[in-house]
Amino acid sequence: MESRVVYVAGDNVVTSLGFTTGDNADQIIAERTGIKYYEDASVYPEPFMASRIDDAELSSHALWNELSDYHRLEKMMILSASDAIKRSGVDASSPRTIFIFSSTKGNIDLLATSSSLHPDAELAEMALRVSRFFHSGNKPYVVSNACISGVLAVMLGQRLLKSGLYDHAILVGGDMVTEFVVSGFMSFKSVSPNPCKPYDKSRDGLSMGEGAATMVLTVDKSLIGETRPIMVAGGASSNDANHISGPSRTGYELNLAIRSAMQEAGLSPAQIDLVDMHGTATVYNDEMESKALDLAGLASRPLLSLKGYFGHTLGASGLIESVLCVEAMRRQIQYLTLGYSELGVPVQVNVTTETKPAQMNNILKTASGFGGCNAAVVFSSESEGHRNYALGKGKVTHECVVSAKTIQVDGKVVFDGSSAEDYGAFIRAAFKSVSEPYMKFSKMDDLCKLGVTAVEHLLQGLNLHDRYKEEEVALLLANRYSSLETDCNHQRIINDRACYQPSPAVFVYTLANIVMGEICIRHKFKGENLFLIDGKLDKERMLQLASLSIASGTVKAVLTGWVDLFGDDYAAHIFLVEE
Repeated sequence: MESRVVYVAGDNVVTSLGFTTGDNADQIIAERTGIKYYEDASVYPEPFMASRIDDAELSSHALWNELSDYHRLEKMMILSASDAIKRSGVDASSPRTIFIFSSTKGNIDLLATSSSLHPDAELAEMALRVSRFFHSGNKPYVVSNACISGVLAVMLGQRLLKSGLYDHAILVGGDMVTEFVVSGFMSFKSVSPNPCKPYDKSRDGLSMGEGAATMVLTVDKSLIGETRPIMVAGGASSNDANHISGPSRTGYELNLAIRSAMQEAGLSPAQIDLVDMHGTATVYNDEMESKALDLAGLASRPLLSLKGYFGHTLGASGLIESVLCVEAMRRQIQYLTLGYSELGVPVQVNVTTETKPAQMNNILKTASGFGGCNAAVVFSSESEGHRNYALGKGKVTHECVVSAKTIQVDGKVVFDGSSAEDYGAFIRAAFKSVSEPYMKFSKMDDLCKLGVTAVEHLLQGLNLHDRYKEEEVALLLANRYSSLETDCNHQRIINDRACYQPSPAVFVYTLANIVMGEICIRHKFKGENLFLIDGKLDKERMLQLASLSIASGTVKAVLTGWVDLFGDDYAAHIFLVEE
């Protein structure tokens, strides 16, 4: 197959700084922040700092576009996507166009206003509502992988286009500042009382933010009007296999993703003009990133964090910041890292301290998140990348099915828990039947226990570590309900105003990808990670993605499939795919 080059055809950003990419970039160049002081008891009982989109302005835009039937986040997404699609010239309704969404919590505010689960609180439903607004007939992909979701959406879009499955991809990311999210991060004591200070000696936590962004990718060069088009040249992800809420202490695993992305792009560290990292301004995240840069040979390259302008926008952050990196390449300008003044990380990194004209031909964008996940993508006006991601790589060698208190491996019942009183008793007995005591198991939520138990049974006697390096085993999982079972538990806790004590032990499990983090910690898998939300198990889609992961050249085995739980319903179906 001839090389397929993936171009950025159009984009948009909606944040507190503005409703277009240009407006946001202008405010960044002017070194203005959207982070403000709020007293809003509907979000948090005490005053807090955050970057929030003005509701009156959002309503005005939404009314003009006849969006009264859509929820707040959906309005943000539709406004963003409408502008980007118009600028790109791509036909959103074409069967050759795929929508890819990135969000951690979606319409999570609906949990606070409904006594039962509102169907639109499901991420897959939210994505369908938005994509159908644009008359798309294709089922969208929904990436919900903590704070790396937006970067993974770029990586996934590039692979789907390079494989030939589609010609265009519309990437749409969004998340909101809500009581659900703010209370959770406050419980971790990770929110600063002041605007955040990435990489600074006096940094003391993150600033919450909200926003939406859209990036339209295409392989059709005729749609590109720029003389120096910007391409997605490389992408990779990894897992720390260390801790579900804290980053690696060494930065080694983020370094793996960075090196793989640069290798695919065919670029050396010296050719990277800017590294835009996650830069949350939490103590351990920024330390880890500095170490990863050093390991990847990038410590001397200009380092940027955009969090000081609009805060941490969760699952949208990677996409919002990617779009603004692309805009920096168009304008050939280097942004200032707002809030930074004195180096406060262990490695001597080169944090940007001024806004100035600069060569911007190759930008590396990274992100890291809960569950130990990391991701990196390279945007370039010089390199098109060196992989085509052909389908057909790998084959299913083993599979495990968990349902109705029974576990089957390769069609044979290996555990019958029909006598168990309930799910809790069943899953504890099922795990105990194949594992020595493992203290972490009792602390997990029910979704994680399901995934960990399924993988534990699947891998019995396979000795994967004898055949593959830890970074050669990837996890690509999906479900319908994301983490909504634990989300409802967290919502019940914060609804109790008489005893308002949000729990970090609960909140950390309000991300579906944490199940992959627990599996990676248990088995020391450090390869690619991707968690998707879907209405039901789509075996063909998951095996295609496993094939593309193996085609990357860095992965040799993939654990893929389904892990879902809500209420009394649960099911897992895990496939081991090997090259």
